[in-house]
Amino acid sequence: MNMATLYQIRDDGSREERWQISNKPVVVGRSGQAQVSIGDDGVSRRHFLIVRNGEDYVIKDLNSRNGTWVEGRRVVAEKLRHNDCILAGRTQFVFADPPVVSVSAAQPQTGPCGTQIVMAS
Repeated sequence: MNMATLYQIRDDGSREERWQISNKPVVVGRSGQAQVSIGDDGVSRRHFLIVRNGEDYVIKDLNSRNGTWVEGRRVVAEKLRHNDCILAGRTQFVFADPPVVSVSAAQPQTGPCGTQIVMAS
């Protein structure tokens, strides 16, 4: 199963912490009840939610007082894309959803005399 990852980013741009996101919704907030608990006074107790919708992941603001920002835009609900930057309070995150690599793409098939078979997309 393809899982996405949410990274918390430090002020210097390095990754501080990470959480795997699968089929279960993930709540991010200041509360200890949130799956991703953040110690930032600018983050609401239940700030935003990331939920899987088919093959996509969607971020939903949970009526946070400071809003949820994706790529500099305030959002209520939006499909996330690989490497999207998310801002909640003063805490920055990066969403990573690497594409699924099929076995045939990872290991090219060979034909007679060592020729490689390329599958049309």
